[in-house]
Amino acid sequence: MINLLSAATSVPQNVFKTTELVGSLMHKLSPELINTISSLGVDQRYSTLENYPDYLCGKAKIATSSTTDLGVAATKRCIREWGGDPKRIGLLVAATNTPDQMLPCLASEIMGKTHGLLSRNLRTVSMQAQGCSVLLKSIEVAQWYLAANPGQLAIVVMAESHTPYVAPLLRDEYSGYREIIRLRKERRIDPDKFEQQRLDTTFVIQSMLFGDGAVAMLVGSEEGKPAFGPISHLTNDQPNDMNLLTMVSNSSHPFLMGRPQYYMQPSVPTRGAHYAVTTVKNVLRHPDSPVSDLAQVDECLIHTGSKKILDGVCSQLDLPPDSAKVHGSYQVLQRYGNLSSASTGFMLAEKNEWSGPAMVVGFGVGFAASAGIMNFN
Repeated sequence: MINLLSAATSVPQNVFKTTELVGSLMHKLSPELINTISSLGVDQRYSTLENYPDYLCGKAKIATSSTTDLGVAATKRCIREWGGDPKRIGLLVAATNTPDQMLPCLASEIMGKTHGLLSRNLRTVSMQAQGCSVLLKSIEVAQWYLAANPGQLAIVVMAESHTPYVAPLLRDEYSGYREIIRLRKERRIDPDKFEQQRLDTTFVIQSMLFGDGAVAMLVGSEEGKPAFGPISHLTNDQPNDMNLLTMVSNSSHPFLMGRPQYYMQPSVPTRGAHYAVTTVKNVLRHPDSPVSDLAQVDECLIHTGSKKILDGVCSQLDLPPDSAKVHGSYQVLQRYGNLSSASTGFMLAEKNEWSGPAMVVGFGVGFAASAGIMNFN
């Protein structure tokens, strides 16, 4: 087991309320679609774009920071708040789903901007395009390194800039999913355009759901600090689950102009809940787990897919959505949106008191999930 010595987050300087974004697009959105946006559970999100509302309306984007900038800022803050000697850090693991460029990868970019802080001869591992469940996988990579190098430390960084990846909303009007289905049944919509309109509605949802941010976690061996315990993984439980969440590198959609395009299948909430529950149960059954039931866990830190997904996971785990055990998950979703790989890291960084075990749960592309216990003795 390894301990969490320090954790720190970084967000862009630009923050936008959901009401502000909806207001700027009000003339394009149907009442049903506005209700759907309101049910996502996101009150605000941070963006690397200072003109995110205008960007959604078709203006050129103006970026004030980037994925790498956020990762560097979180790294520096994490080490500063720890207060120890950075020369003890022998490994950097950096993960992102939204890199600033294909090569070099995030770990190398962080190294390039931390001269004088991180040793030039430490090991680096980049874990890009690993989805939303990569945090615990990264912790395990650090754990393997620390087992082979006693006395060393590792720093694990998750950084994401989702908002520059979303599609500008350039159509004159957008309808809710049920409205589109109803129009098809009434033959008031061209059947050939049905799937395209569903996809355009998905673009609207994605523009309101995701946010930008980074978290850095310093791990090592130290008494009196919370420790990562047994971790369980599940990947591609059913063959078709591989396609639940996908991204193509060059979209043919006219609004995206060849940029990457993200697809989410309607069954994601149901399948996501299955993956989360399965990995949680596997952890609870693990012989090294300090608990065997969620009733013995103080808190469940669950990836912020959306409020609907969180509600589904809570339902299958018999956790009331308004309970204190999952308050941190809903709060991170509310304040930051879906941060993909960084979401549960934000919950750990904002957890000020440890009185007992916590369960950490992430799930996303692959389709994959990871769950693990954090125990505080």
